[in-house]
Amino acid sequence: MAQIIEEVIARGRDRLYEHEVYDLLKVAGGLTPPHYRFLSKGEKLTKDDLAGFPGDRVVLKVVSPDVVHKSDAGGVAFVDKKVGAVHREITRMIETLGRDGAEIEGVLVVQCVETGHRGFGGELFVGIRASREFGAVIAAGLGGMDTEYLALAMKEGRAVARALAVTTSVQDFLDIFKTTTAYDVMAGKARGHRRIVSDDELLRCFDTFIKIARRHCMDSGDGKPGITELEVNPFAFADGRMVPLDGRARLGKLTPKPVPRPIEKVHAMLEPRSIAVMGVSAKAANFGRIILNNVQKCDYPADKIYIIKDHPEPIDGIPCTPSLADVPEKIDLLVLATPAKEIPRIIQQVVEGDYANSAIVIPGGLGEKEGTEDVQVNLKKIIAGAHTTPGGGPVFLGGNSMGVRSRMGSYDTFFIPDKKLDPRHGVPPRRVAIISQSGAFIITRMSNLEALDPKLAMSVGNQVDLTMADLLLAVGRRDELDCIGVYVEGFNDLDGIDFVKAVKEVTATGKTVVFYKAGRTPAGRSATAGHTASLAGDYDVCHAVVTQAGALVADTFKEFEQLLEIATHLHGKRVGGRRIAAMSNAGYETVGMADSIIGARYELEMPPLNESARDHVLKVLARHRLDALVNPRNPLDITPMASDAAYEDLVRALLSIEEIDAVVVSCVPLSPMMLTTPDEIAKGGSLVDRLPKVFGETDKPVVCVIDSGPQYDALAGGIREAGVPVFRSSDQAIRSLGRYLCHRTAKAL
Repeated sequence: MAQIIEEVIARGRDRLYEHEVYDLLKVAGGLTPPHYRFLSKGEKLTKDDLAGFPGDRVVLKVVSPDVVHKSDAGGVAFVDKKVGAVHREITRMIETLGRDGAEIEGVLVVQCVETGHRGFGGELFVGIRASREFGAVIAAGLGGMDTEYLALAMKEGRAVARALAVTTSVQDFLDIFKTTTAYDVMAGKARGHRRIVSDDELLRCFDTFIKIARRHCMDSGDGKPGITELEVNPFAFADGRMVPLDGRARLGKLTPKPVPRPIEKVHAMLEPRSIAVMGVSAKAANFGRIILNNVQKCDYPADKIYIIKDHPEPIDGIPCTPSLADVPEKIDLLVLATPAKEIPRIIQQVVEGDYANSAIVIPGGLGEKEGTEDVQVNLKKIIAGAHTTPGGGPVFLGGNSMGVRSRMGSYDTFFIPDKKLDPRHGVPPRRVAIISQSGAFIITRMSNLEALDPKLAMSVGNQVDLTMADLLLAVGRRDELDCIGVYVEGFNDLDGIDFVKAVKEVTATGKTVVFYKAGRTPAGRSATAGHTASLAGDYDVCHAVVTQAGALVADTFKEFEQLLEIATHLHGKRVGGRRIAAMSNAGYETVGMADSIIGARYELEMPPLNESARDHVLKVLARHRLDALVNPRNPLDITPMASDAAYEDLVRALLSIEEIDAVVVSCVPLSPMMLTTPDEIAKGGSLVDRLPKVFGETDKPVVCVIDSGPQYDALAGGIREAGVPVFRSSDQAIRSLGRYLCHRTAKAL
């Protein structure tokens, strides 16, 4: 394989022609292309040469660096297997395309393959691509001229299988491919189709591509170019064998693996034994001063707080230390809130003096503002150099980081005034963490989910050092966390691979990772880009491989919030299946919930109540004088006549039914029979009191819906404060619960 690539490079090309791709496939794994012969311009075929081609016809294909889509350009012809006819067509093809300015290297003569299946599902696409973020990626799906159209037109995840070639076994990739429509058709599972290829043949094909990907799509450290993209489209099927009918490959520089960070030092950032702040103003409430005050409000030990400033007087009761060298101990956490222009000098000083185990870099602009790209590159080099030393050097979070709010470490560097975002210091934290590249994303989620109270919130910023994978791994190993929400805008070089590995490790321990990836719009690609670039773009790959690794992937900001809340509060509940019961005092909600049980990436059941369950529910209805108004069924419309007490008893009744795995409790709070306004809630006996009690006594998931305006925020907030997931519309509740239950049941399998 290396020899084939080196010969192409020696000829001054960065692309492999079709026949060179065939050569690569043969030596890599024994995939057998059709009989072929490359004729350089001016070279002739003899009658004996043609006799070696099976069948009555051959296919002629122009070989040119300027002709990518040969069929569209008239660079493909089917010709009778006669010397004269072949030479005439070759001459015509070269002259015609040459007049258009294309550089012609020759013509490929290929066996005309008679396939055993024509039409939809009769061809397969397989490709690999070297991604900056994820390394070698493999993709497979329906092939032919309409590959990209079919991928867009079909249900998400059904057209193309995608995976990381480095971390995915051949059998695992076949299992992923089995979830696609392509496999259903080729394996004869679709109506009107018969099996045209065996699983063993597919395994042989995928094994060949994964071998090539691992060997030549990942940087080996020698600086040599590798394969950045290789694809065959299509593979046809003849007598149960896969036959490549076209192929292309590109060569280029591969992304080198960065120096690893000593992530064990993240512990010093999460639970620091000492904190130093640089950039504190003695006169004004600048970011440094706000951070200092926030740390003090968390009751962090005053004798372990240092202000690095050449100033004679204490600031807010904390003495100033002139320089880092004057601090009497090695600092666990250094917070840099100085002007951005000073950051390179300070980081150099911190690294050279080994003054800190970890640091948070607050200022923005580094690597973002035009003209600062080189500054960030140099910073990365300085920090990476420290990581190669015996002690590993300090780790840095940021730049452009809002910092960290660590309940476990009793400190807060968020520079947000309390009146803008209540820090809720007196409320016990919940077993959830948020890791986000955007600090604004964190604080808006915390504002929307005021009672979520994460034990840890980390604003990652520009990833000048610590990456998303580093932090997920370090945080995910903490025993006091059950759920981790992650917002990513982009990964550092090859960090996507490490992130996938981290998701696998964290979720294998029973924790839930809720994930949102921003930056979904595919970048414009040139006309020379192949199908692999379109079908295995970075967002598509990210979505697929993070899901495969075990994360719960959100499609919208609101869904992220809802999944994070539900995963946090329902973590300790037993998920026995996907069978739900729903109840409401509004008929439209029961209909809407029933309509929503099947959706994108989830499918719930709403089973009818059996005779025993009906009798039990009917007795409860009778006790509350609702039996004449309400039919005992699922979903349960209990009418506006139901009281808070009726709600409690009916929720208990539904939870007692063995065939029900989870319950959705929805309430339109305008009913005069219910205690839903602040003054009514204060009297006691409302759902704020009743529903959390039931929630705490059952091991089944329960979620609540309060679909009304701001007047009922106290009702929703009171239930949520007690740890019950609350939604503000019933269809959203069903969707998010559906995603969560399907995720949990899939993991159980």
